[in-house]
Amino acid sequence: MILVTSYQDPDLDGTACSVAEAEFLVRQGEEAVAGLFGKLHREAQTVIRTFNFEWPLNAMEVIDQVDEIVLTDVSDLRGLAPQIDPQKVTVVIDHRKEYNPDDFPNADLQIELVGSAATLVTEHFMNEGIVPGKTAAYLLAGAIVSNTVNFQNKVTTSRDRLAYEWLQGQVEIPSDFVQTLFESKSTFTHENLFDEIEHDAAWFPFGQEKIGIAQLEIVRAQEFLDEFGSQLTGILEKLHKQQKVDRGFLSIIDIDRGVDVFVCPDASLQDVLTRALGISWKGDRATTSGIMMRKEIVPILRKIFD
Repeated sequence: MILVTSYQDPDLDGTACSVAEAEFLVRQGEEAVAGLFGKLHREAQTVIRTFNFEWPLNAMEVIDQVDEIVLTDVSDLRGLAPQIDPQKVTVVIDHRKEYNPDDFPNADLQIELVGSAATLVTEHFMNEGIVPGKTAAYLLAGAIVSNTVNFQNKVTTSRDRLAYEWLQGQVEIPSDFVQTLFESKSTFTHENLFDEIEHDAAWFPFGQEKIGIAQLEIVRAQEFLDEFGSQLTGILEKLHKQQKVDRGFLSIIDIDRGVDVFVCPDASLQDVLTRALGISWKGDRATTSGIMMRKEIVPILRKIFD
């Protein structure tokens, strides 16, 4: 049996790709199942709840029965559930520039620089003339819109737009679908703020140190900063201590204005970000001239550290 999965606690892209790629394999006669580890990101939960879709299987229930593993929206060992055996991974589908092919020695790699891994999975259906089921189609469409920030970010390609348009032609997507997605990840409370930032945080090795980059993609970003801004430095300090990173920052993608707002309490890292991205700081905050995703920022930072 083939398990199609993603990293632990997957976002909408990893969830969509796992569900849809498993369906694609089954439609081609393979014995495959989508199974996910951990807790789904709340955006993925929103799509599933809103349209009353079936929840993906808990991968822990089947991991001991699988012969092969297909990974989606992930291409290195960071963030994977410890139960995943890299030797069993036969396919990796991802859209990041940074990956380590040696992590999965038996895998065929499909690493292509599009805005969303869901675009690559959608193309599997398109190329074979297979219409995905409603659950897969809605999840894929949502993932493409989310990962490209409604086609505003710099990693968006014509392939992302074409894949989304093709999905629109296969299922009826509600007119408020996009707004519902972005609203679902833009509501915070003082009680859940740390958990939500932690869920969207990742760390990366740069030389001998680890740098944490948390990322939020939200509407009404200024309202968020007005209400929660005074808490962010403390949350970052707690998060970095918990993740054992040396320093880091928070990138708030302001969907309404089409910019990033960085929050970084570390002066030396501010200097690195200024040299890398040409931004200027006012206290612990800086604003970019356009949307930059974390996967774009990391390779640029590497040039500074290297």
